[in-house]
Amino acid sequence: MAKSKLDELLEASAEALEKGQDLGEIKADHHGKGKGKVKTQKEKVGEKVRQAKQKKDVEVKDVEEQEKKASVPADKQEAKSAEAKGEVREKQGKAKIRSKKYQVLYSLIDPKKKYEIVEALELVKKTSMTKFDGNVEVHIRLLGKSGKPEQVRGLLQYPHPTGKKIKVAVLDDKTIEEIEKSGKADADIYLTTPAQMPKVAKLAKILGPKGKMPNPKAGTIVEDIEKAKAELAGGKVEYKTDTYGSVHQVIGKVSGKSEDLQENFKELISVLPIEKAVSITLCATMGPGVKVSIK
Repeated sequence: MAKSKLDELLEASAEALEKGQDLGEIKADHHGKGKGKVKTQKEKVGEKVRQAKQKKDVEVKDVEEQEKKASVPADKQEAKSAEAKGEVREKQGKAKIRSKKYQVLYSLIDPKKKYEIVEALELVKKTSMTKFDGNVEVHIRLLGKSGKPEQVRGLLQYPHPTGKKIKVAVLDDKTIEEIEKSGKADADIYLTTPAQMPKVAKLAKILGPKGKMPNPKAGTIVEDIEKAKAELAGGKVEYKTDTYGSVHQVIGKVSGKSEDLQENFKELISVLPIEKAVSITLCATMGPGVKVSIK
């Protein structure tokens, strides 16, 4: 009786088991095809061993790195981390190194206290760091009920000279053409008439970003140009808030009389919605800030 293929395969398997041969090899030999494509049991085991070894090597490497890191003292790790953070801050321009002179002058001021204007001005005079006669600056931040920056703008005539020279220019046909060609606007304030505004409008991209575009609210669009120019030359200044709702003004010189500086300060806050002020700070051109009470 002829043997079936199944019988032949079973006999071959039995012989292979006695010799320790893999069943996959028997199948490949018996059919005569697929040899080399069917993985033997030994190959499978070998592959698993290699995978386990690779995994172990990775784990050993991780352990070695952790041990290496742990061998560094904690204080040195913190110092290294702090040093790295410091470098980042310095690159971002956040790290500020103050001189000894500044630190001594700053120690005269209580940073948590809000001073009355008289005492604040005395401190500003004492803490000015410049050899030249610096300015006394006022920085006021205004915010609305919703927390949005308040926007105000106008002209102000101080009762006493501030010592700040203001360059005033009139936007006539010649000046408009020069600014349009050069893209430069060197004057502090530009005046024009309502009739000239259609021509001035094309300078909006140049004057607008600089905050120098004539505006009726600021009193820089007027019929009587000569009168407005004379007033500005006589000490009238423009005030306006920046993007953050802050007004920056010079109210006089460090060498100026305290009484004059007080009156100029009072004149400034009288034209502002001071009830919306969240902070008022005085300082010299170079010197620490002094917080002022708004009550």
